[in-house]
Amino acid sequence: MNKSSKKLAGISVTEMAGSSFQKYMARAVGSFRYRDFFAYEFANALLRNFPGALGIFLRRLFYRRLFGAFGKQSAICESVTFRCPGRLFIGDHTLIDQGVYFDIKSNQAIVQVGNRCQIMHGVCFETGYEGSVCLEDGVFVGPYTILNGQGGLEIGQNSLIAGHCYLVAGNHVFSNPHIPIQQQGFISEGIILEEDVWLGGGVTVLDGVRIGKGSVISAGAVVNQDVESYSIMAGIPARKIRERL
Repeated sequence: MNKSSKKLAGISVTEMAGSSFQKYMARAVGSFRYRDFFAYEFANALLRNFPGALGIFLRRLFYRRLFGAFGKQSAICESVTFRCPGRLFIGDHTLIDQGVYFDIKSNQAIVQVGNRCQIMHGVCFETGYEGSVCLEDGVFVGPYTILNGQGGLEIGQNSLIAGHCYLVAGNHVFSNPHIPIQQQGFISEGIILEEDVWLGGGVTVLDGVRIGKGSVISAGAVVNQDVESYSIMAGIPARKIRERL
């Protein structure tokens, strides 16, 4: 991922041209083809909340045609919400628990979940209109964590992300006090977690941060600068308290 700053020019659904139906097709279905629309509606109406093992089997059977990729022996539980499913790629032997939300805002954005990952209930993936969230193999994400990849978010293999963490790859521009902040644009450098990183409960990782291999971030810490490999960090803002080596 290129960490050089870039300004993203995403268009919100309220600013899009066209009818309400066209906006729904662009924002939710991620396609203007009626075939994709009916497949998306069928999945949401009949399969999304289908209970039990039969529901998991039916979703596995149908979602592989709906998603960009849906690997073998992967399972999606009930009440999982997704937008632009053609931009969602899930590897083999991965579990998506109840209530996970894949908020892929356009067909220019992407979410990739690797092999043998566990995504627990209530996790929210947010891409923005041109962003990405990419998890390598063996990643665990705890309940109600928010993964915001507006400017690109990468999580290395075998990393552990505890519950209620917030990783946000972007910042609003606020330099001009005479213009509303939401009209001043969005700048992002992206976030990278290298392999075997552990974030404790409630950790916040801010934009532009790279956390080195094998690092541990204590619960409740706020990480606002790069972290060297095998560091143990704690506090607000997070500071190194010792090294694992």
